[in-house]
Amino acid sequence: MLKRFLVFGLILNSSLVISHSSFADTAKLESVEMKRDRGFDYLDVYTSGWSEAKGLLLENKLYIDFPGTVIDKHFKVLKKKSKRIYEIRAEQKNKDTARLVVTLKKNIDYDIVNVFGRNKTVVEIGDRRNGETTRQFAWETKNVKKKAAPLKPVKLAPVVSEVKDVSLRHKTIVLDPGHGGDDPGAEGRGSAPEKELTLKTAQACAKLLREAGATVYLSRNEDRRSNLRDVVDFANRAGADIFICIHYNSSDSTKVTGSETYYYNPISRHFAETMHEAIVRGIKEKDRGLHRVGFYTVKYSNMPAVLVEPVYLSNDEEYDLANSSSFRERLAESILKGVKEYFRSRVR
Repeated sequence: MLKRFLVFGLILNSSLVISHSSFADTAKLESVEMKRDRGFDYLDVYTSGWSEAKGLLLENKLYIDFPGTVIDKHFKVLKKKSKRIYEIRAEQKNKDTARLVVTLKKNIDYDIVNVFGRNKTVVEIGDRRNGETTRQFAWETKNVKKKAAPLKPVKLAPVVSEVKDVSLRHKTIVLDPGHGGDDPGAEGRGSAPEKELTLKTAQACAKLLREAGATVYLSRNEDRRSNLRDVVDFANRAGADIFICIHYNSSDSTKVTGSETYYYNPISRHFAETMHEAIVRGIKEKDRGLHRVGFYTVKYSNMPAVLVEPVYLSNDEEYDLANSSSFRERLAESILKGVKEYFRSRVR
């Protein structure tokens, strides 16, 4: 909705993009003006120069980063009452990036438009479209109770070659492609069900992780159904450093889109934040947020664990993405980047 209202302004001012981006002076984050319209909360954010804002939704906080910007000493927030927003404050994330921190009262969806030529960013905040965690819980309950054939995990050793990047040497990673066998998972408009897409994605991830020096276990490497309890028990026995469960999302509404990441245990929080940001920045789909939910795989794992839902198969455009090898490669590269950043940040 937000993009539709601002598209004329974007086109009108598009010729100014180069001139603003070429300014050497550091811009200042000057003010935030909060408005309400058509059932949405809007944040009009003003800077003294051009900055392309980027958002990240992590549980009850929405972070809006402004690269090349510092906080003006006269920064102010003109706030109104809101059923969604509790507090808005600014902080200097680093010497080159100012950050708005929006503390939320409830789950939300958001959108951002940077208005070229006006040094203005508009953040639209609305109620979250219906999520499908109840459907996931129902599937998990059925899966845990239903017997499955014995697990056949596959161990993939690091690739020994002339690859220079060995940043994941001595790391052990378990990848769990969701569903399989008589459990197809979610289905979109095409012939490839979720179980096929998760396996192809996990295989693409495994290739890149191995080339970076990691030992990778796939909980399945063929079309077979696994019991979640067996998968988690194996990951715990394998002594994995991290555990990544790969799914694709689905909703009763074909309009719901975007990337979501789930975790549960406190030891997983930093890993989940890092992975969610890497996926959102990498595949550039709508940010549906990081959430703490007690899904079986992330709840009962002993190591840092995440469950990723990159896109919605119930949306035709996102189904086509998931069914594209080029998209899955880009997703695998994003996951690799998140894994590397997580391990780098642990030793800082």
